Amino acid sequence: MTEDRSLLQRAAGGDAGAFEAFVEVHRQPVWRFVRSLTEDAAAAEDALQETFLAAWRNAGTFRGEGSALGWLLTMARHALYRQFRPRAGEPEHLESLTELGEAAGWGAEDAQETFLTQDEVRRALARLSIEDRELLLLRDVEGLGNEACAGLLGLGLPALKSRLHRARLRFTAHLRGEHHGR
Repeated sequence: MTEDRSLLQRAAGGDAGAFEAFVEVHRQPVWRFVRSLTEDAAAAEDALQETFLAAWRNAGTFRGEGSALGWLLTMARHALYRQFRPRAGEPEHLESLTELGEAAGWGAEDAQETFLTQDEVRRALARLSIEDRELLLLRDVEGLGNEACAGLLGLGLPALKSRLHRARLRFTAHLRGEHHGR
């Protein structure tokens, strides 16, 4: 972390070599993050470029209180969200927990142990909103704790837990649909 802070301070002073070294360290994790949130490689590349452009412009604002990677991932998610933000006037559908639970198979007669292929899981994940996919990737794939996820996403802990529960239900519903050909 001290090295990141030093590189960013030097970059803020105009040292392009220091910024290149910083990018070299963090490019792959940021790329994996944005690429896992969208199947559109061009959108992921745009978000990656916007992220490091923002980091160059704001290098002097990094205080080192958190990790540089967390700082970058926050910028990356904002860059990606700007591309996929709903247009003004588009209604947002909010499902009730009952609707989500039924879609996920609560109480279904066929709710037995099911074996899924990697393709079924990948397709179900791709059908989620970017917000749900991001949350599941950070929490369940990358293993970040609730507090770390909440901080990264700018949520309170109760909001994070509620969103995580709903995201898991939507994912389960999509998995059921994949497995049953829906």
